[in-house]
Amino acid sequence: MSLTVGYKGGLTSRSAYVVAAASDLPENVSDWLTRLAIPYYHAVVTWLESLRIGITGGELYAAIEHVLPKEKWNWHLNPGHLVADEEWLCSPIDKHSAIALESGMLLQIDIIPSLPGYGGCSIEDTVALADGALQSRLATDFPVVWARMQSRKTYLSEVLNITLSEDVLLLSNTVGYLRPFYSIKLVRLSGSKTRRLCS
Repeated sequence: MSLTVGYKGGLTSRSAYVVAAASDLPENVSDWLTRLAIPYYHAVVTWLESLRIGITGGELYAAIEHVLPKEKWNWHLNPGHLVADEEWLCSPIDKHSAIALESGMLLQIDIIPSLPGYGGCSIEDTVALADGALQSRLATDFPVVWARMQSRKTYLSEVLNITLSEDVLLLSNTVGYLRPFYSIKLVRLSGSKTRRLCS
């Protein structure tokens, strides 16, 4: 199942199997967690921990190629790109890119592994790069937004053990968070109808 919520300038998307546990996966993909999901998640963490002002698109591409080789995992597009109207026009993240990432850039984590016979795995989210001056302006002009951004970074550091550069701001509550499985629960709503909901 794939679920995506998109807003102008940002997006969050998830893809996972609808099962309660790995033991419920179909036999032909019973190793999906170790074969695809865990290596993919490691690549996303590498992307997040590598991201900083000044890194070139080529360096970020190489970091992902090192942990999740394109030839083996068949990922598409570039491992990350700009957002909104610029998403499909260009990406500074390319194998040969010498473009240095700069303060003010909004970037999308978008690594799409593809293994024949297996469902995908995705934790696509939006982040921003901000130098000290931009961070100070955000904290002064938008203190509530700034507090949310700081809370998200604390969660990644203290709960998910992901170490981010000071330059990285998280524009979603779900950055770095992966649930490889969605479980189905039967819920009785008002009246007599029963609905299936994912959790």
